Amino acid sequence: MRNIVAVLLAFISVVASVTAAAQLPAVDPLGQYHLIGPAGRSDSRCIGRPETPLCAVETLLACFARRDTALCRAVWPPAATLDFAGASHIRYWWSYRVAAAEQFSPDEAVIAIAGRNCGLVSAEPDCRTTPAPPTRYRVQRRGNAWQVVEWASPPGNAQPNAK
Repeated sequence: MRNIVAVLLAFISVVASVTAAAQLPAVDPLGQYHLIGPAGRSDSRCIGRPETPLCAVETLLACFARRDTALCRAVWPPAATLDFAGASHIRYWWSYRVAAAEQFSPDEAVIAIAGRNCGLVSAEPDCRTTPAPPTRYRVQRRGNAWQVVEWASPPGNAQPNAK
């Protein structure tokens, strides 16, 4: 009986690990880029719904590209005081690829995004060119959603921890 319980617990542990790891995105090959632009015209289909680590990062990228405070607040706790009302209303396209993804626990991961803003009116022709060095986004699961708790771009300027 003990052996059956031990095997069952080991199986449950493996299934939980695979389920948690399955939320990480695949690393994109060099030269493959995704675009974030106006609502309804982005490659991501989960902006505004941070159900996975990548969806949280894409929501944050869209928040800045679209100057959409509600998107920022959905995934970044310090955005509670953010307001784009006085900022420039120029919106832009964001070109990116997933450069790396690492899960530290079922509730914490880091997604490295090599990307850059490009094209104010349209996404072409400069959006599919070499991006900047990757920015690392640390995300944590909070309840049923993921939030960006910090990010750092080379040479290491991290945003304040949002605990």
